Amino acid sequence: MSNDTSINKLKFILTESGYIVVDCARDGHECLRKMRALKPDLTLLEYDLPLMGGYDIAKIAIEDKLCDVILISTDTQRNMVNEIADECGFVFMSKPLNKIALVSTIDLMIKNRRKIQKLEKEIEELRMTLDTRKEVEKAKGLLMKNLNLSEAEAFKRIQKQSMDKGIPMKEIAKAIILAYDI
Repeated sequence: MSNDTSINKLKFILTESGYIVVDCARDGHECLRKMRALKPDLTLLEYDLPLMGGYDIAKIAIEDKLCDVILISTDTQRNMVNEIADECGFVFMSKPLNKIALVSTIDLMIKNRRKIQKLEKEIEELRMTLDTRKEVEKAKGLLMKNLNLSEAEAFKRIQKQSMDKGIPMKEIAKAIILAYDI
């Protein structure tokens, strides 16, 4: 079966299953360029792509967090993917592909990617909250020391400045720290 026939058959299976196929590539370099430009959720790669192999592209995609990857190959080539075999967002599937297994794998990978993105967003929000809290605590300490305020009074002063000026408390805290650390 020719490469074009395989691509068309795979596109048909994916679109029939409700997925959007954003593009196809005929060689490894084209595939990598398109992955960087189009930013797909998932890329299906043939192990034996011309110019740059699917395994090398998969390694780059995982390392650079471009997208999740399903690497399609023969069982004998499975041993050659040890370096990224356990990476999150990577799945190896052997030929011949089973439609049900492929669609189930894609569904699972997309669900996992969404969960991971949600958790990464929560982690970033928590990190920002912690940073804000650290800045506010330091500013409170400076106000308490230099203006002889209680902890509650120092906090209220920062909070009031934030509301009056429409500036986040973290920025007010940074200004206080800058003013007193001179």
